[in-house]
Amino acid sequence: MNEKKIKAFIATRQKASQNTKLAYFYDLRAFLTFLNDAPLTQTQLNLYQAQLQMLAKSSQHRKITNINTFLKYLYQNGELAHFFELQSVNYQYQKNEVIVKPLAHSLELAAYYHAISRPGDLIALLILEFGLKPSEIQQLHWADFNWDYKILTVDNGGIKRILPIRDKFARLARPIKNGDELFSKSRQFLHYELKKSSQLTAKSLREQYILQRVSEKLPISELAGYLGLKSNQSLEKYYR
Repeated sequence: MNEKKIKAFIATRQKASQNTKLAYFYDLRAFLTFLNDAPLTQTQLNLYQAQLQMLAKSSQHRKITNINTFLKYLYQNGELAHFFELQSVNYQYQKNEVIVKPLAHSLELAAYYHAISRPGDLIALLILEFGLKPSEIQQLHWADFNWDYKILTVDNGGIKRILPIRDKFARLARPIKNGDELFSKSRQFLHYELKKSSQLTAKSLREQYILQRVSEKLPISELAGYLGLKSNQSLEKYYR
């Protein structure tokens, strides 16, 4: 089992929402990390099941369901010689229960850094490099990119933010001649074009921007400023 097989499995879940696909990816990658390249055995499954018992019943239920679906897929496709599954947990959603979503993990993003050939490529990079929302991309002008000083000025409602331009973004984006044409498009157009270039939504890409900056040990107050946030509150969960 490896990450390539996870992605192949997720590709078969065509009717699943983007959030469901991300949950599959995070849960299955955590499972592979636990196995640490060891052969899958019932003993390994029992150990993992014991580890899951520290979680809330709702989280256990989701992870076990996702992993069992993946294991069934592998068995049916001849990837596993024996059928394995985790023991299901009796769980019934309560109407007033508060569901805590798992914190996202940093993903491998190298595939986004290639020659820009269509609008979605640039949209994805603008979110990954600057944490911009589609509505903020609409407010941009190509003149806002100062390539000599390597800064981008974002003017959002009269409040200006100065964001650093990294070299790898500059190498890909600076040759573009018609950036203003993209910035004049509707938000629906931006989302539509992004889907052609990225399996991640604008929201998920923005979260990856946050996770990357946190991994670089950027102070929380500075990151909040880059994102145009009025407080650090929504970022605190990433710094725990």
